[in-house]
Amino acid sequence: MPPVAKTVRVKVLFFGRLKDVIGQSEDSLDLNDSSTIEQLFALYSERVPELAKYRSSVVASRNQEFAAWNTLLRSGDEVAFLPPVSGG
Repeated sequence: MPPVAKTVRVKVLFFGRLKDVIGQSEDSLDLNDSSTIEQLFALYSERVPELAKYRSSVVASRNQEFAAWNTLLRSGDEVAFLPPVSGG
């Protein structure tokens, strides 16, 4: 019998312009057990190609702490994608 792939469920938050691009401020998603923040962003970029152009300037957080793009995700994690902030 082949091994069953494990999945993790994460909550995803989008802020600022990213929320407008995606069309919602939050979502929940099931991912493979060894998925990273980078892979999560790539999944949304496949669904909404316009999102990909923001990748170089987006900051990610996991459980309300800034996180590297190669951070592994665990079930119950909350991931937020934050666009660059401009101000005066």
